[in-house]
Amino acid sequence: MSSPTLDRVLDAVFRVDADFCIKFVSDQGRKWLGKAASDPLPVSFLSLLHPDNVAGFKATVQAEPESFTCDLRLVKYPGDCWVNIRGYQLPIVHQYVLCVLDISAWRAGDSAFRHAAEHDDLTGLPNRVLLRKEIENHIQHGPGTFAVALMDLDGFKKVNDTYGHAIGDAVLIETAKRLLKSKNDEDVIARLGGDEFVLLFKSKDAVSAKEAASNVLLAIARPYDTAPHNAYLGVSIGIAEYPAQGDSYSALLKNADTAMYHAKNAGKNRISIFSTSDDSEDFSIKAAIHNGIQEGEFYLEYQPQFDIERNVIGAEALMRWSSRSFGKVAPDKFIPIAEEAGLMPFLGKWALRYACHQLKKFQRAMPDFVMSVNVSPVQFAGEAFDGLVLDAVAETGVNPKTLVLEITESTLMHSQVKTERALASLRERGIRFSIDDFGTGFSSLAYLTRLPVSSIKIDKAFIRAIQYQDRASPADKKLVTAMINLAHSIDLKVVAEGVENEEQFAFLKGSGCNLIQGYLLGRPMSAAAVMGLLQPLRVLDHA
Repeated sequence: MSSPTLDRVLDAVFRVDADFCIKFVSDQGRKWLGKAASDPLPVSFLSLLHPDNVAGFKATVQAEPESFTCDLRLVKYPGDCWVNIRGYQLPIVHQYVLCVLDISAWRAGDSAFRHAAEHDDLTGLPNRVLLRKEIENHIQHGPGTFAVALMDLDGFKKVNDTYGHAIGDAVLIETAKRLLKSKNDEDVIARLGGDEFVLLFKSKDAVSAKEAASNVLLAIARPYDTAPHNAYLGVSIGIAEYPAQGDSYSALLKNADTAMYHAKNAGKNRISIFSTSDDSEDFSIKAAIHNGIQEGEFYLEYQPQFDIERNVIGAEALMRWSSRSFGKVAPDKFIPIAEEAGLMPFLGKWALRYACHQLKKFQRAMPDFVMSVNVSPVQFAGEAFDGLVLDAVAETGVNPKTLVLEITESTLMHSQVKTERALASLRERGIRFSIDDFGTGFSSLAYLTRLPVSSIKIDKAFIRAIQYQDRASPADKKLVTAMINLAHSIDLKVVAEGVENEEQFAFLKGSGCNLIQGYLLGRPMSAAAVMGLLQPLRVLDHA
């Protein structure tokens, strides 16, 4: 139960039963209580507590029996003292372990001791102890609704394992600095440990917190020059709102953690809000996907792509699902579930063939029309992916040079030998590849010169950051410009997605971007609507 390490760190360790009768006290605890080895121990732990704290202690245990913490006064020789108690339930034997730390000096006003107890040694941020106090105080005295965002760095383990803990620590320190710059003055950023951080939004609901947390995605996406070679990280964020998604510290953290793992499972580097129906809904959606495939509920929309002179050059095929049970389901919801259920290879094959058939129709109006099709990592990992693509091209008779397959950075980093072989085989036939969501991954950039890639697609999160040129961060604009220059230096074209206003367009045009995609010039639309864009071009060609 006790150990030399625990005895050095803690002042006492107790084991008590469900009625708080003492069953064990560590040797250090006996000394701290002023008891010799032969002295009898008090029967009840409650008898050690100051009378004013007994009711509060019992209420804390009852509210969070699995694990709890509280500060209270304890009666011991030669006088009362303040302690912090961390309790852990032993459910099999119906007992609790109580870890006691004397904080009398802190409570007496030793500011240095208080700061050390409430702050993380490495980053200087508030730690779990202070975060809990902030949240519990806000629950008692705050304005009502607030949100907690739990953040976990994507790719940190790889940096730590590759470069060592010293570099890993430097990355964590830099992360803390970026998070501090991303928050409002009233909000609190804390480090729980490892690469987990929490941002307490004191006056935002979950939806507003998600919008504000998008700044964190951008902050973390910038390269880390703390490593020997620049490291690229992402961050998965889960958000829980008080009181709708948790009415206590523990419930909020637990639900934010659940939401964070949903963000990771959905592809990482994104934000997810906790939903009590996530698990059951996922199960239901999985069943509905099967039915949707049989009933033909899936279809494609097409978002036009334009050159910098605003001429249509092609479109990206986007999978859509209109379910009889759920209505229209967003791709970021059903695609991860389809991948997990093993259905993505079938859906991906259907989407590719359908897109190629539609490409053939578009090319009757515009022979050099280009179609971009997303490829799921699960789909790409299939044994005969290159054969599947070539079969679709042969079946439809499209020019392979007008087909672009969009793949993510994470896809390139898995099974690299197999990936290179498949890419090379398809590239020999004229099919081109574009790196989707460029800048959000954390892999080496060496693949850009090693693999047969023809273009990169800058993620819309970076484009959003330059929405208003007069207010955009110079660093954000420099980052986008650097991506464009990097791509051009190795003969790659650049596509900017998520372009929604003229300010963004003007900046991208001035920076040398090649292709534009976004609501400013064209929303996702039906094939008939795309054909409507192409008909005037056909008339001009024949004029």
